[in-house]
Amino acid sequence: MSSSIKNVIAFLEKNAVCQSRQYSWDNSGLQICLSPETETRRAALALDPSEGAINKAIDAGCELLITHHPLFFDKLKSINSSNALGRKIIKAVQANLSIISYHTSADLADFSLNDYLAEKLGASVRGGLVKEGKENWYKFAVFVPKGHEEAVRDAIDRAGAGIIGNYSKVTFNIEGTGTFLPMEGANPFIGKKDELERVEEFRIETVVTAPNLSRLIEEVKKVHPYEEVAYDVYKMEIGTEFSLGRSCSFGHEFTLGEFLEIVRTKLGCESVRYNGFPLDTKFTGFGIITGSGASMWKQSGVKLLLTGDMKHHEALDAYEAGVCLVDAGHFETERCYMEHLAERINKELGIETVIIEESSPIKYMR
Repeated sequence: MSSSIKNVIAFLEKNAVCQSRQYSWDNSGLQICLSPETETRRAALALDPSEGAINKAIDAGCELLITHHPLFFDKLKSINSSNALGRKIIKAVQANLSIISYHTSADLADFSLNDYLAEKLGASVRGGLVKEGKENWYKFAVFVPKGHEEAVRDAIDRAGAGIIGNYSKVTFNIEGTGTFLPMEGANPFIGKKDELERVEEFRIETVVTAPNLSRLIEEVKKVHPYEEVAYDVYKMEIGTEFSLGRSCSFGHEFTLGEFLEIVRTKLGCESVRYNGFPLDTKFTGFGIITGSGASMWKQSGVKLLLTGDMKHHEALDAYEAGVCLVDAGHFETERCYMEHLAERINKELGIETVIIEESSPIKYMR
């Protein structure tokens, strides 16, 4: 099977990541694409858009490379094959390889890298770790001629709207009479020019979060029979809080030594660093912030934090504050999420996925 680049992006941004939540300094999303209509039969996934990963994706016959870390962070002033970034851009374009990246939009998603890492470790998630913001909700109402309600309800569902808790397709429907008078230049689905038309209609109301609002309007317009679609949008007082990191538990007490062994074996780490607590120190829970999250220990409020890229002063300050930091590596805490995305894309879009073989750029001599 195959799917267009555009459809892959729509699937990921509806079901896996949240673009509206990414940090202002980030650059999640489309990196390189010659045409969003390009059909993808095979997609490669990697943590980094490295030169090696791009070469391997091309050699594997992939039309798309999906990474966690973006290809572009800074402003691009020139494309030159004498530097690595220039070579990567040229190679991707010449091979018609599209590249999309989801960085902090995946870190801050409802099911984030942190959720998947907790699942991989065999832990349960108790809640968010560091509050980052609140996502607005909107009430959406659209007027639909009788007989077209189900098509609109399906469109609402496809857009990721109409979800409250564990319920989908949540709508309220009011039957009434709509009136309109087609004027010069109109091409009405129902009625004639200069004649007032009365139509049995339904007002369908639903709720939608801010990131899905524009998608909802687009999907409804696609299936609505009217030339001009009448709809209302109301900002609601309620919202959904989102967080960076997760608070986790195994459901029982455990020692630091046991925790380090679980992390090492489940993530396949060459080594695990920690900031000097005795191995028999006992804990009842822990926090996770994947990648370079060691600096977040002050905001987290946990006594044990699993992350990567721990620095000397972070380790010392946390130790003196009674907080144990465990550094399993930036690469090791994030790389596994690409396996999760690959499985979802293959299962739900039918696209063949290839996990690019990578290794951490940081090596240890033993």
